[in-house]
Amino acid sequence: MADNIAKASAYIASATLAPIQAGLYSRAQVLEEVGDRGKYLGEAGEEGAATVGGTLVSVLANLTGINRTDVANSLEFASRVAAKEVGDDDHTAAYWRAFSASILQIGWLKQADQWSSDFINGQTSGAENFSDYVIENVRNDPLYSDAEKSVVIRAMESLRSQAEKRAFFRRFTAGGSKGSFGVNAATVTNGALAMRFSAFAFNCNAVVDDYLIFSIKNITADVQKNNVDVAANQRTIDAVRKQIEEKLDQAAGDYIDSVDI
Repeated sequence: MADNIAKASAYIASATLAPIQAGLYSRAQVLEEVGDRGKYLGEAGEEGAATVGGTLVSVLANLTGINRTDVANSLEFASRVAAKEVGDDDHTAAYWRAFSASILQIGWLKQADQWSSDFINGQTSGAENFSDYVIENVRNDPLYSDAEKSVVIRAMESLRSQAEKRAFFRRFTAGGSKGSFGVNAATVTNGALAMRFSAFAFNCNAVVDDYLIFSIKNITADVQKNNVDVAANQRTIDAVRKQIEEKLDQAAGDYIDSVDI
């Protein structure tokens, strides 16, 4: 166990994070007032949701306050490590591979990791946009429990209906003819914190302005999907929590935003 903590600590110390760019809000100021990224995921005993970079994370009511902090910290850290590592490939499968690899270095244990491919023809898919496609994927995916499916779908429907929050998310998810985003469900199972997430990378035949609401009627796209299931090694996460927060706060800024559900 001590070796796991030492490895995680060394990785965090050596990691280079993508810089934060000013956006819709002064997130650094907000974080100073809130004092805890986990607060963006709501209060303990309530379901909550937030966007963290290009991931829409939803949490079940059984997460404690510190669970929410660990989820938010881990997702931002891994997102910014991956963004720095892949550069212009941030809307491809390469980004999500780097993201998952980083998560596994900071106290999370892999339970499952599976890639699959798909093809979307907007004329025949039955989906009006890519968020419809993702919602249908989640609804039919055995990775998620019924409770997890419910909170993920409600969060997605809420996010795409709010122009300001959607614009914030778009900064991390839209790259012209390439776009990607992930959905994540966090819960406590048998006393252990767990996250299940699906990442979708779209390679389209034309430019897509907004990957949540843009009509795909005349779009075709190759899709790569990654399903990942991880469980927290809580002793390791407890040991490196402060170190991760100090690393993130070196460049606190616009990277996380709450979503009402």
